[in-house]
Amino acid sequence: MSSTANRPVCILISALGGQGGGVLVDWLVSAARAEGLAAQATSIPGVAQRTGATTYYFEVYPRRDDAGARHFSIYPAAGSVDLLLSFEPMEAGRAMAGGLVGGETTVITARDRVISTAEKVLPGNGILDAAPVLEALDQLARSVQTIDLRTAAEETGAAPNALMFGALSASGVLPFGYEACRAAIAGSGKAVKANLAGFEAGRALPKTAPDPAAAEGAGFDPAPKTLAAEVEKLPMPVQAMAGHACARLADYQNDAYARLYLDRLGRVAAVDSAENGWRLTQLAARRLGAWMAFEDVIRVAQLKTRPGRLARIRRELGAPAGAPLTVHEFLKPGREELIGLLPAPFAPLLGRERPVVYGRGLAMRLRTTGPLGWLSLRLLSRLRGWRPWTARYRQEQAMIGQWVDAMLAAAREDYGLACDTAELAAWVRGYGETRHRGFRHIGRMLEEFSARLAADSAALAESVRAGLEAAHSDQDREVKP
Repeated sequence: MSSTANRPVCILISALGGQGGGVLVDWLVSAARAEGLAAQATSIPGVAQRTGATTYYFEVYPRRDDAGARHFSIYPAAGSVDLLLSFEPMEAGRAMAGGLVGGETTVITARDRVISTAEKVLPGNGILDAAPVLEALDQLARSVQTIDLRTAAEETGAAPNALMFGALSASGVLPFGYEACRAAIAGSGKAVKANLAGFEAGRALPKTAPDPAAAEGAGFDPAPKTLAAEVEKLPMPVQAMAGHACARLADYQNDAYARLYLDRLGRVAAVDSAENGWRLTQLAARRLGAWMAFEDVIRVAQLKTRPGRLARIRRELGAPAGAPLTVHEFLKPGREELIGLLPAPFAPLLGRERPVVYGRGLAMRLRTTGPLGWLSLRLLSRLRGWRPWTARYRQEQAMIGQWVDAMLAAAREDYGLACDTAELAAWVRGYGETRHRGFRHIGRMLEEFSARLAADSAALAESVRAGLEAAHSDQDREVKP
């Protein structure tokens, strides 16, 4: 810490909407003033309750006798930030890009990603890699400590802001002590018991140096034990993603469905090679896993009745264990989604009666904290075994088969075209009209693919590239095959 008698300790807090950064900075101000220290905090709120970036800046003079020298700033300045506390590594990167991290700065950051709105709105995979950010922070800052905030919150049931307050208290940067921090939490009168427990847990959190390799694979679930041996037969660079996809698909349907994924991916790997860095197989592993886990009404019901969901909601709200909690689910399944649940031979008959109109549906409001609402969704989730006979399932699997065949055909002629064809799955996203439009686009791109490849591979490659450009920049544009 580089503070002197006429300089405040400067702390920058980068968070996301809904993580409790505002409450944390209130605790800091209360603790400082209770100790007789001059302090000030300012904030720039985010634009969304969830994933909107929020920035808080806190200054405190380290001595009580700094009369006449108490000049506060409402914004952080380069070269003056003593500690950066970040709830998300990319938010730490944002501060670094603004020149606010230097040799005087201690950085404490959560290492787990919370995908931002900017990443979600991009078609396809817009997720940024945190590894380069952590590497750059390690080079620039005085010291960098990463904490596993998500796991700590799940294990302790504590709110993220209480955990981070504890980690901040243990950093040695604050000019006030442990008791002042606890008194600030108690004085707030909000979820005191839970927040004090979180504060203590935060002080005890293991803090480690950045591990770029760990960040690169963050968020991957291991393959189910029944499928682990089959995943290990795949090329090494693909195994982490394939294992994660298998875990997701086994939960989505069953092990047999996950093996269908492995069979399809194995066919792609057979036409790929280490010389190409297994790029095609890696692209296919990610896109195929996401596509095969398409969200139908059965999946939505399964997710909303998953054990532990209500406990997680209670924890996120900071609601005490005995407090009443009511959760309403607002659903609006449309005619096309209900038709998709029918047996495949019957669905076309209903579909011919009149055009499907997207945006309309059966408005439903179910209270899943009550027996009737929860049971309704639970019974719907039990239709998972029926899914392979539904029209929606048959439609999705048929298009997936066309897509895999197109990748294999392209790989034998033009590896770059094969990779671009794998990325065409970016069209398959969302639900309702968005998914219908994406299906129409990718269906056109895959129509008579092998024949067009044999007739004029250059023209086909140009068409696929145009389709990809539209998928990523202008989803409403009609693309000619």
